[in-house]
Amino acid sequence: MRELLLVSYETRYARCGGITAVMNHLPAYLCRASGLATSVITPFHYRIPETRSLPVRPVGDITVPFFEDSVTVRIRRHDDRWPWFFLDASAYRLPEGRRTSRADERFFGGRKHPYDVGSHSTEQGAILRRDSLFFGAAVARALRELGAAAEWTLILQDWQAASAALALTGPNRPGGLRLFLTLHNSYDNGPVTPEDLRAFGINPDDVPAAANRATMLGRAIPLLERPLFTVSKQFARDLTEDLFQSRIMADHLQGELTPPRLIGVDNGPFTALSVPEEAVSADVRQLDDAGLRGWKSKQKAACLTALERFAPDEERRPVWGNIARFVEMARNPGNLPWFVLAGRDDPRQKGYDVAAEAIRAFLQKPGNDARAQFLFFPIPGDEGREGLAFLRSLASAYPANILVLPFIFQEGYLAALQGAAFGVMPSFYEPFGMANEFYLNGAVGIGRATGGLLQQIVPLRSIPSFTPSVERRADRWHPMSAAATGLLYREPDDITDIVGDWRAFNAAGYLSRPDGDRVAERRAYGLFMEMARSLERALTDAIEIYRRPVDASGAQPYFTMLVKGIAHIQRNFAWERSAAEYNSYLRRR
Repeated sequence: MRELLLVSYETRYARCGGITAVMNHLPAYLCRASGLATSVITPFHYRIPETRSLPVRPVGDITVPFFEDSVTVRIRRHDDRWPWFFLDASAYRLPEGRRTSRADERFFGGRKHPYDVGSHSTEQGAILRRDSLFFGAAVARALRELGAAAEWTLILQDWQAASAALALTGPNRPGGLRLFLTLHNSYDNGPVTPEDLRAFGINPDDVPAAANRATMLGRAIPLLERPLFTVSKQFARDLTEDLFQSRIMADHLQGELTPPRLIGVDNGPFTALSVPEEAVSADVRQLDDAGLRGWKSKQKAACLTALERFAPDEERRPVWGNIARFVEMARNPGNLPWFVLAGRDDPRQKGYDVAAEAIRAFLQKPGNDARAQFLFFPIPGDEGREGLAFLRSLASAYPANILVLPFIFQEGYLAALQGAAFGVMPSFYEPFGMANEFYLNGAVGIGRATGGLLQQIVPLRSIPSFTPSVERRADRWHPMSAAATGLLYREPDDITDIVGDWRAFNAAGYLSRPDGDRVAERRAYGLFMEMARSLERALTDAIEIYRRPVDASGAQPYFTMLVKGIAHIQRNFAWERSAAEYNSYLRRR
């Protein structure tokens, strides 16, 4: 009997980024589409409360080699909408000689999220490489306990789970095994040496790779079924066509990532529609936007109330900016549009620094401080809150216009999103993107024309920010006659030494500056400044659209875009469709 197992280093019980969102939805739809028993296997991240507090029951024990030791790993099961299997090695303490730092005592020791290990990037990379190899070796041995007679199909999620392909070789490979890989981004890890492999019982001869490709993905990909998957059709193209991806991030894998070896399977939406159905009905589209406007005003008021009641805590939940002044300006009769930015900070992907530079330039222009407000909800990444000091500086300079809440603001985040006019995504690259979350919560998307954002946002063409560099990319997905749903922007394609600038972004030279200021360092690069100028132009266009009067049919252009945007997401992205497409490849022989 064939069974389907999704192998993931992160889940909703140890969440971090886009994989979490996918694992919240895809397993159930894959089960339905394939007719196979479907489950998820993941590490037991013992420091993370959501993992530690789960009601689990024992399945069995396995032993995993680690140099001269045999580590006992307990398999624990949690049943929700489908079975979750956790590999728990928390009883084993790493020998001091095998630790990367003093705090590195056990496998799977992420603190705030699974990748939150070590005190700097070098330590983090070494720990994650080791723990991922251990995870893969444990998955290979766990299959016998989960179903000795089963024929397994595994879908590995990113490089951390691709380690299982290395371990499922030689005597550890069961009959009928099929291995697939989904890339949620282009990250790989550093060199995986023969010594690294032998430490976990993996024969290096079973996973050969050229010297420049002896990474986790470089060794794993030749062992996998074709095609490889990624999470949007445009990102599948970006991996070999976009300069940042093809020349910097995934340059060593170009031979393996060209279609048809790699295909994009678009994710479904990450959230349900929160906008009242009656507010986006056909009648509203034809007549007026009063219901939608009233609902958004109510949500905005709820967010303001949550902000007024909130007591900041400088250690745990600080607020940058001035709540009282921000609320006072928001309650001004002018009804200023809100722009929201959210998600985990990744200095090589997210673009918070570009947004900060663009917003500062926008607010410096006479009168613009009375035209808009900006809400940042960044989840600190590997650099912690210190890495977001440029946002603190921006909020200090414009305390009535900008609030930064660098934590999960459960009391008012959704209300802020639902009351906001626009959700901004200044991404350097975007495998899929959160535009769907903005639209389904009632905010129009503004995104850099890259990856899945190109598919989720149909750009308005009659505005200055719709430049030739946007047009070239948007035309692939949207005919000129398509109803606009949002704004796409893009810097020019002819920037001098653009590859050098991308390489500098990736090198993160600001970390060696005394002040560690990401924005101050990146201002030296033409690419960064052109990105910021392009986004500033889009912000200006967005405000003009928001302020336009109703047209001859009685509809206001902003609300028309929002309603069309919701319909576009609902019509073009669905987990049923994603699962059916995956299954069409899983069934092939």
